[in-house]
Amino acid sequence: MRALHVHHDPNSLSGLVGEALSSREIDEVRHQVCEVPGSPKGSPDFPDPAEFDLVVLYGSRWSVTEPDVAHWVEPEQQMLRRADDLGVPVLGLCFGGQILASAHGAAVHEAVHPEIGWHEVTPSAAEVEPGPWLQWHFDAFEVPDGATQLASSDAGPQAFRLRRNLGLQFHPEADRDVIAAWFDDDLDQIEGLGIDPGDLLDEADAQRSAARARADRLVAGFLA
Repeated sequence: MRALHVHHDPNSLSGLVGEALSSREIDEVRHQVCEVPGSPKGSPDFPDPAEFDLVVLYGSRWSVTEPDVAHWVEPEQQMLRRADDLGVPVLGLCFGGQILASAHGAAVHEAVHPEIGWHEVTPSAAEVEPGPWLQWHFDAFEVPDGATQLASSDAGPQAFRLRRNLGLQFHPEADRDVIAAWFDDDLDQIEGLGIDPGDLLDEADAQRSAARARADRLVAGFLA
């Protein structure tokens, strides 16, 4: 099996989700959208999802609705609709969940309040565990028409299922290495919120074993 991993920012790692997939002997094919740290300029050319068994969409510092990223957001949305037509499963993480929701007609907007850190969610289906999951988002998605909401928080929907698509607002891939990589370019996003970067890394270390197990169960359910 082959999985297409769509990384929107150059400091994006596959982390615990990548580990869960590779442990099942699913080959990782990386596709990089934006090459320059801090720049929204990206490639509008996406692989054909017909060549893969599943697609994983990772996070981004950008908003789906920003005009500066429309040149690659719109082609990616077209790719996601094609994957849906073909029945290729798609897993969207944070920005990945937002662009997946928007590709299927749902709104993405500024969240009531940002969520950054390890937070529990409120499941409405067994497919999503309470967590805690690592959150790092300033936007939120609405649930597409015809989809089933699977979890929520005070900031809005946290997960939905639409046919073979699973959109998440949180980051099941996050461990110390993933978060530390985000600090390379995204530290400015939390500087004004009174969040200590060291505390995020310490909690990632404390959560590592349990987070790895949660990510593995999430991936297993998605593949099933």
